[in-house]
This record gives sequence, C-alpha cells and structure tokens, in this order.
Amino acid sequence: MKIVIIGAGPAGVSAAETVRLHDRQAQLAVLSAEPYPPYSPPAMADHFITGSTSHLWRGEDWPERTGVSYSKGTQVIRIDPDAHRLQLKDGKTLNYDRLIIATGSRLYAPVKGADMPGVHNFKSLSAAEAIVAQVRKGKAKTAVIVGAGFIGMEIALLLRELGVAVTQIEMLDQVMATMLDKDTAAVALDLMQKRGVDVRLNTRAEAFTGKRKATGVRLASGETLEADILIAATGVKPNLDLLEHSGIEHNWGIRVDDHLRTNMPDIYAAGDAVEVPDRLTGETSVHAIFPNAVEQGQVVGLNIVGYDVRYEGGDRMNSLKHLGLPIMAVGLKDGDEILQSRQNGDLRTIYLKSGRLVGFQMVGDIRAAGILRTLAIQGGDVRPYKGRLLDPNFGQGMMVWQAITPMA
Repeated sequence: MKIVIIGAGPAGVSAAETVRLHDRQAQLAVLSAEPYPPYSPPAMADHFITGSTSHLWRGEDWPERTGVSYSKGTQVIRIDPDAHRLQLKDGKTLNYDRLIIATGSRLYAPVKGADMPGVHNFKSLSAAEAIVAQVRKGKAKTAVIVGAGFIGMEIALLLRELGVAVTQIEMLDQVMATMLDKDTAAVALDLMQKRGVDVRLNTRAEAFTGKRKATGVRLASGETLEADILIAATGVKPNLDLLEHSGIEHNWGIRVDDHLRTNMPDIYAAGDAVEVPDRLTGETSVHAIFPNAVEQGQVVGLNIVGYDVRYEGGDRMNSLKHLGLPIMAVGLKDGDEILQSRQNGDLRTIYLKSGRLVGFQMVGDIRAAGILRTLAIQGGDVRPYKGRLLDPNFGQGMMVWQAITPMA
C-alpha cells in the first residue's frame, strides 16, 4: 500500500509514525513544501531567540529512521481523487493508494491588501527565517502586527527580543480575546507593554497600503502606520489551494467525518487544515494547535492501517511562555460559577457549568493544569472537590478523577 502524506507538520509526522509503528511494509511518502526537515512551529521563537534546534523536533535523520520517502520543497497543486493521483508544481505526478492531507495553515487577516507582497506569514519557518535575517542585517527595525491573538503576541515578543520596535493593532478591547477572559487578558496586556510592545486596543485596520508591495497599514481613524515588517495575524487560514476542482468538501477547513475521512474515497485529512467538533461544545471549527494536530495524525494513521478509531474532538487551549510569566488557557471562558484566586502575582480562574469543569486560566503558577484538563475532558461532576480546585497542589499524589461520576 502506498500512502502519501501532504505536509510534514505535526499532523503529517504523527500520521507517518503511527502507520509505520503498525505496518512495516507500507510505502510511505511525505511531501513538504518547506526546504527543512520536520519542524515544530511553537518552538520557532526559542530557535530565533536562543539558537536552539528544538524546533527540528524529529531531526535530519527522521526519514531514514522512520522509513519514509521525504521530499523537501515539493508543492502539490492538484488532487485527482478518481485517478488517485497528485499533480506537482514541477510538472510531475504521483499516485497513491491512501492520501493524507496535512497542509497546515498560514496567518491571515480579513483586511484589504492582506495578500499583497510585503505582508509576511510568520507561521512558516521559511518566511520567518527571511524576516529574521533582515532584522539581523539591520534592514528591518520596525514592525506593525495586525491582530493580538496568541500567535500575534508571540511574534511581537520575538521581534521585541530581536530589537525591533513593534506596534500591535487590535480591533477589540482586549488582547487574545478568543481564549483569554478579561482579567487574564489585562495581565497579559500589562506584561506586553512592559516588554516594550505598543499595543493599541479598539483600533481597526482598514487596509494594507503600498504600490508594488505593502509598506504600511491604514487605520479606520485615517492614520497610516508604516513599518519595515508588516504581519497579518488575526487568525489562521487553512492551506487549501490544492483542493480546487478536486471535489473534496470544505468550508473554512476540510470537512471530515468522525474518523477524519473526507468525502472522497481513500483520502483523510488532519491538523490545521480540517474542521472538527470541539470536545466540550460540539461546535465544528478549525482547532489550529499542535496537540490537536498530533492526535489527529495518530487517529488517521490508525484508521489507515485497519483500526476503527473515532476522533473525540479538538481541545481549545493555548499557552504563552515568553512574557516572563507563563499564561495558560484551556476550554471555555464562561460558566454559571466562577472560582478565582490571586496570590503573589499569580492568577487562577476556573469555570464551572452545572458542576462540570469547562475551562480554566492560569497566570504564573500553572501547577495542576494537567489534572484540571483531565477533569474538563472527562466531564464529571467536580462539586465534591470545588473547594480545592484552585489549590496549585490539587491532585498531587491522588487519582481524584477516577472517582468522578460522568454527568448525563
């Protein structure tokens, strides 16, 4: 069986490793549009700040160790499901028996001119390397970032660490509004400002401006901010250009069933490119974070080798570690009961609905995050432990979740 995986991010890599673990004979081909071995996007900041190679999370010898054919700098431009064939940008074709689409995503902003040359995508290692090279050569000293979500904040902190003057524009009245509640967001904003990032809330970007390439951002106020580096980062957009004329169903992301199969025979999808249900709410959306991509790749790999494995849904969670204080957000940021504690600069907030733990936020001391996430996933009644949930030592040395009865 010939299995072709488009994409060498966490979803593609975990799918390949899962297949190889259970099938030593399968012919595995991994195609990467990037000229690098598999890398971890969340670790890119550490790479640029410290020189760490931890972002190369599987190493140069990964293809040989895993037994895959690895093609760098290879772009798929068309999928022909009927012929089980891929059309490559270099004019070549490639046949498959099973196909896994794990093409990932890119930074995005619904702002006029966001697709102009000069608006950078910092989610790709190639694009990030090019920007950082300009900074280190002294050719890029200022930046404007449209969007103050988790990715936008990480980029802002990285550029500040490299000595760039950063202005960050956010149309809402808080940073990281998708994940953080007001209290946690206020702490994050204060820390960003102390690091020297000029964060402008309630500020709407109307368009990227420039002639042959973008050189600035025009605001709704009429003011234009010019900078050497311009980044659109209000969210991520799945890389789906290769789906044109394929018949593979997609909305914002690729539509899949509960086994991560597309509507086309022998084609699966995983990672930032797919829409999946939220584990807590059941609402379908793209859950573009590393752990979800890894788990989805494993589910796809198991199903391809013959197991019957359902995907239980994506988790909404994220963390920010370069502010000086770690920030972690998991699940929802609302509930019918809110538990909160502030102590020595740490902030912990837990959200309950009908006795079920549905989300939590932490600033500083993030101990007990693992067990709290487990409780949220299990969906049991945590009221017997309510008085202890805010304790950073909660759960140490005990398996309290085993005693929790799932709620109907």
